[in-house]
Amino acid sequence: MRAGPPQRRALLLIIATVMAFSVLAARLVQVQVLDRETYATLGQRQGTAQWDIESVRGAILDRNFNLLAVSDTLPTIWADPRLVTHPVQTATALAEVLDVDVAEVAERLASDRHFVYVARQVDPADGLRVQALGLPGIEVRGESSRLRPNGDEFARGLLGAVDIDENPLGGAEKQFSDVLDGTDGREVARIAQGGMPLPNGVQLFEPANDGEDLVLTLHTQTQWVAEQAIIGAVRDTGSRGGMVVVMEVDSGDVLALAGVSRDTESGEVVPVAYNPAYTDAFEPGSVAKTFTVAAVLDAGLTTRTEVHSTPASYTFADREFVEPYSRFDRQMTTGEILTHSSNIGTIRLAERIGAGDLQRALRQFGFGRLTGADDIAALPGESRGILRPAIGWRGTDLATIAFGQGIAVTAVQLAAAYNTIANDGVYVAPRLVLGSVGSDGILRAADPASTRRVLKPETAVLMQSMLAEVVAEGTGKRAAIAGYRVAGKTGTAQKPGPEGGYSDTAYTSSFAGFLPADRPELTVVIVLDEPAEYRAGIVAAPVFAEIAEYALRVLQVAPDA
Repeated sequence: MRAGPPQRRALLLIIATVMAFSVLAARLVQVQVLDRETYATLGQRQGTAQWDIESVRGAILDRNFNLLAVSDTLPTIWADPRLVTHPVQTATALAEVLDVDVAEVAERLASDRHFVYVARQVDPADGLRVQALGLPGIEVRGESSRLRPNGDEFARGLLGAVDIDENPLGGAEKQFSDVLDGTDGREVARIAQGGMPLPNGVQLFEPANDGEDLVLTLHTQTQWVAEQAIIGAVRDTGSRGGMVVVMEVDSGDVLALAGVSRDTESGEVVPVAYNPAYTDAFEPGSVAKTFTVAAVLDAGLTTRTEVHSTPASYTFADREFVEPYSRFDRQMTTGEILTHSSNIGTIRLAERIGAGDLQRALRQFGFGRLTGADDIAALPGESRGILRPAIGWRGTDLATIAFGQGIAVTAVQLAAAYNTIANDGVYVAPRLVLGSVGSDGILRAADPASTRRVLKPETAVLMQSMLAEVVAEGTGKRAAIAGYRVAGKTGTAQKPGPEGGYSDTAYTSSFAGFLPADRPELTVVIVLDEPAEYRAGIVAAPVFAEIAEYALRVLQVAPDA
């Protein structure tokens, strides 16, 4: 077969070349002119990649820098459904290792998405098993997870919680999120076609800033014992719930803060997810007599040894009051009125000081106000309790408030008030935070607790001795601890009824005190809500002794000489 003439072949070649260049030119015009923005964006996306650099949430520590909550890495299983060839078989294989539903996972793996979760934050051993399966499209990566070394129930109300993405839900995790939260970083770099970063291709690098560690005043061992003791007490006494506060006398540091409740269906007693010691107010009953006696002594209106006539019944503002534990008229000293918890003796002392001065004294002890500096809430939802202005007191109010009815307090207010007597008359605001620790490892201390003088030092020392007599000779005998002189007072208060008046069957039982009585180191308050046996000296005082005895030992407080 002969080739065509040379001229014809040359012409065809020229025509083909011109057509080829025309197509190329048209394509260049489309890419560089008509669709310039589109292709520039695509080129930029294909040529660069951005990675988020996850910051680490700060830990929560106790006063000795032991971990209470910390972020760690756990395996998370995810998939690229585009790379999964057999969704059902893959889901079945995963279900043999993980606690997942086969149908639900298979549906995710059959989607057209680029990324789906299979299981988040699984056990490290399960993560290794999934990795060993080598399933197409299934990947295992580390994900930050919040861990509680002492268990999720430990100090539950105070610590709070976070969700699976470490968003704070409550407690210290939320209240102090500005301290604990870090700032994520990012990196932008040039990448090759296969997605690998190019050498020297980093265009932007912003490092992550981890959150700071929060240091609480809690003492882990004391907190654990307090929780176990109040759980046992609520369970054994049939109570609806209970609270414990343990404070260090001179600093106001809260060493333990526990609140538990009985589940109405199962009957199980468990820590609650809030802080009832700060939020739940109750009428204190006889445990409040301490402050009436202290106010009258401090005003110079009585002495410890003054003898008072305390009849079995006494009329005040047209109402007859009856001594609950005595049917006989008695002569009692001021000290004995407190030791034997005389209602009528306390009323007669209150008559001397009057409504205005008694109300002011109770407010100085911290009632009717928030515990934080400048009357600021220490925790979200903190209650002020109830202490009405004296100008609004009517009828029997002076009498009933004097012995603990018609006033409502929180457990932490009660602890701070008793701590005032233990601290030689100086009120110290309860403190929950010691400070924070940054990346430099240095503790940045929180401000010290605010203070104010409430009682003369000599009055406080006198009250310390009188409260020690309550434990030695009076209603608080079961709070005694071998080797230590204990000071404290019982409180057995009828609960207000839903339709007015007071219940004959529902009581709040409490014990508040401090020790050692002559050189106080710790203040402890116990509150039980509606125990079956309601006498505080029987049900609340022994819980005080159990917790206080352990705390003295672990904190190495020497016995009395």
